[in-house]
Amino acid sequence: MKLQAPWGLVLVPTTVGLPCALLVTGAAYCRSSLNACAFTGWGPSQLKGFASFRAPRRGLAPSFASAKEETAHILSIATEYRQEAVILQRSAKLLGYKFQFCGFREKWVGWGTKLVQYRKALRLGLAKGQIAASDPVLLIDGWDCVLVGPASEFIEKLSMAPFTDGPQPWYAGERICGPDFFKANRIDAVYPDPGTPWRYPNAGCMTGRAEPVLKLIEDLLDGAGDGDTFPEDGDDQGRLHEHLLELGENGQELPYFVDSACRIFQCLYEAEPQWHLESPSPTELLPRLRNLQTGQRPIVLHGNGHTGRWFMCNLWREMDFLRRVGLTPSELAHLPHDGPVAPGTVPDEDGSMCR
Repeated sequence: MKLQAPWGLVLVPTTVGLPCALLVTGAAYCRSSLNACAFTGWGPSQLKGFASFRAPRRGLAPSFASAKEETAHILSIATEYRQEAVILQRSAKLLGYKFQFCGFREKWVGWGTKLVQYRKALRLGLAKGQIAASDPVLLIDGWDCVLVGPASEFIEKLSMAPFTDGPQPWYAGERICGPDFFKANRIDAVYPDPGTPWRYPNAGCMTGRAEPVLKLIEDLLDGAGDGDTFPEDGDDQGRLHEHLLELGENGQELPYFVDSACRIFQCLYEAEPQWHLESPSPTELLPRLRNLQTGQRPIVLHGNGHTGRWFMCNLWREMDFLRRVGLTPSELAHLPHDGPVAPGTVPDEDGSMCR
């Protein structure tokens, strides 16, 4: 598969500032702010689950046999409620997705827990008929991902090239190859040059059709074919890169692709903003980011890494996000937050929170 990059766009100024040290080339790689440790798993009983909307009627992608009504699903790993998870759940409801947390109030062993919980949820959903094999799914981290695009747009994008070029799932792309930077040259050798900086797979965001997504997760958990399964305390992103190399370096079909054009995912781990914030149209719920290089408006924002978390802190405020989804900081104040400060608030000079 050859990825095209026919973009020739004029860059426009951005208003997003960077309130922390810049990302520097060769800096130690930083995963998202989820801690690879056991969580307490508590969540207040007063927080109610939100009902889910069905996505508008649209045809299936050409690679699937028949047209039917599709449901856009979001599966999100979160072992406990945090403010960002509640906002994600509310946004999914308002934007028309069927939403579920995975691993809620269950023990977090390590990054492999994410894969185990996604496998469990997909197997159960498919077995019970709650998820169709060809339904479009988003698998995203629950504490540092933000949903801004509607289910109808997600279904439409996934029903078009390049997402219809094969059954393989897609991952978010980022410019830093981690946790093992030394794998970058090997990945470059097996994966076609996408023409953008966002060429390395990020395990925090994944999309595709339900059945192929489950198959890939099962393959990742099966390990490297040496008889050992992938440990639950292992690094899921490291395993993701290894799986790509296992197949690619042996001349086999690649197991997944990377959304290097940021059509669906935008990772925010950058030294400077690579996007422009656009006001919502009269029919849109939320402001959107437009990627300055590709011109795409991603559906999911991933506040990964050191700088991604701070960029997201600014975006909560600049997008007036909480008000637009019907929440206030005071309603969320009893919950812990994952970002440097609570969504919608600003840090003072000492780094503490002020409104």
